Amino acid sequence: MATVESSSSDGKGQEDETSVTYYRLEEVATRNSSKEIWMVIHGRVYDVTRFLDEHPGGEEVLLEQAGTDASESFEDVGHSSDAREMLKQYYIGDVHPDTPKNNASKSCWSYWVFPIITAVLLGFLYRYYTSESRFS
Repeated sequence: MATVESSSSDGKGQEDETSVTYYRLEEVATRNSSKEIWMVIHGRVYDVTRFLDEHPGGEEVLLEQAGTDASESFEDVGHSSDAREMLKQYYIGDVHPDTPKNNASKSCWSYWVFPIITAVLLGFLYRYYTSESRFS
């Protein structure tokens, strides 16, 4: 956990000091029980422990996502603007900027391209060996 303080001027001579606490994904992952539930949504860390009993989808949904990056699941459900507004009260910090991002291109290669290429190659090999056996 790291805390960074920054100040900004609003143009009226007043300075607004804000501090951001950064958490590593490893630390968020340890907060995955019904006693303490943290999750990441769009790079921001939320402590939703108090919301467990109030969640309209039930506590199981939150427990499944506890300690993980729940951004995709949050968007898949299609939460309302009210739900997005409610998130603000559970915000505790951001994911540390040095945390590596998930590489979508890596998943594309490993989940789609390699199996397709393998299937095409197997098809050609099958065709080659079956056509060769007819000529022998």
